[in-house]
Amino acid sequence: MKYLADTEELIRDGILSEPQAAEIARRSREAMIALAINIVLFCGLLAVIAGMAAYLDDAAQLTLLGAAVTLAGGIALLLAGEAYRLLANATAVIGAAMLVGGGAFWLVQARGTPDAAAVLGVPVALLGYLCWRVGPSRLRFLTGWLCFLGVAVHLAGLLAQPALIAPQWLVYHYAGVALVLCGLALDIRLITALSMLAFAAALSSRSFYATGAYAVAIYECTLTILQMGVLGGLCLWAMRRCPDRRARHAEILGRLAFIWLNMAFWIGSIWGDTVGATLWGPRWARFSEIPYWQADAALQAEFRTAREAFVASALHIPETVYAIAWAVLLAGTVIWAAMGARRALFNTAVTFGAIHLYTQYFERIDTTPGSIVIAGLIAIALAYATWRLNAHLKARAGEGARARG
Repeated sequence: MKYLADTEELIRDGILSEPQAAEIARRSREAMIALAINIVLFCGLLAVIAGMAAYLDDAAQLTLLGAAVTLAGGIALLLAGEAYRLLANATAVIGAAMLVGGGAFWLVQARGTPDAAAVLGVPVALLGYLCWRVGPSRLRFLTGWLCFLGVAVHLAGLLAQPALIAPQWLVYHYAGVALVLCGLALDIRLITALSMLAFAAALSSRSFYATGAYAVAIYECTLTILQMGVLGGLCLWAMRRCPDRRARHAEILGRLAFIWLNMAFWIGSIWGDTVGATLWGPRWARFSEIPYWQADAALQAEFRTAREAFVASALHIPETVYAIAWAVLLAGTVIWAAMGARRALFNTAVTFGAIHLYTQYFERIDTTPGSIVIAGLIAIALAYATWRLNAHLKARAGEGARARG
């Protein structure tokens, strides 16, 4: 785990020497530069791939051109010197995306069904992983990229028509698990992090953009909280039991699960939740193929009646329950994270604590001088209790160290 430290203060305290502090600063600078280069390179690759796909609207031409570019990039990787390795990798990555993406569209157009993409992705992913394991080390980036593209094409084919294969929520969970396994196999935490998109969408979570406004919608707050709680618990268990390499993947996935769990609490604390309304309740797609706003009044009324009947019989959790439970969770998480120096978790909990306070202040707290004083006294009491607990734990740790010495 990485920690933040004031190197100047550590030098004054005699813990670090000036050369050691300079080495820490140098490595930090190199890591930031490498991250900046990778971000710019990734954005450039996406732009080139998207532009080529739009320019060559014929899937067959895109596939053939992608094969040629991939082959050229692979040869360059094997023969080029270190100075040209970055450009060779970029060329191979662009070609592989055109090859696999174009091939998938070609098959889908020929077969007329997205299942063809799902089938194509499996051998591409397996072949890419096999080459990643046993192939030349200079081709590891390219073969790993091919493995990921195979997984992406496979999942895209499945998610295009999930209801035809299995319930939608099950297919999305499968997609999340597949991305986690791909990330673990290639040891790329970004791929593992992408699985959160599938896990979140499994229970009707959505995000969208309209006219300069971004929005996040979680329609099943209770089920999402349970889902992310289980996922976070599994990640915490893996962090303690698994080797360091896998533990790092569990750590990043657990952090994302905690963030999305807080988002679900946030939405639930404002509107409450009718459990299962969007998963098992009436859905407009079962009433009509035309959009709701274009349907006649009688059909709209029938749909509203069916939905109201489901809501009346379903479990409803009021927003107050979410607000109280969320406050307790955040307070406990802040204390636990601070005791264990879990900075990322601590920062996340404090951030959502501020969001929670801001939201409830304007939503339901009676903004009188008395209520503000009471809230301040509660915060002071929590801070004092945490301070005393921390002093007690430090004393116990010191006694244990002296006993071992």
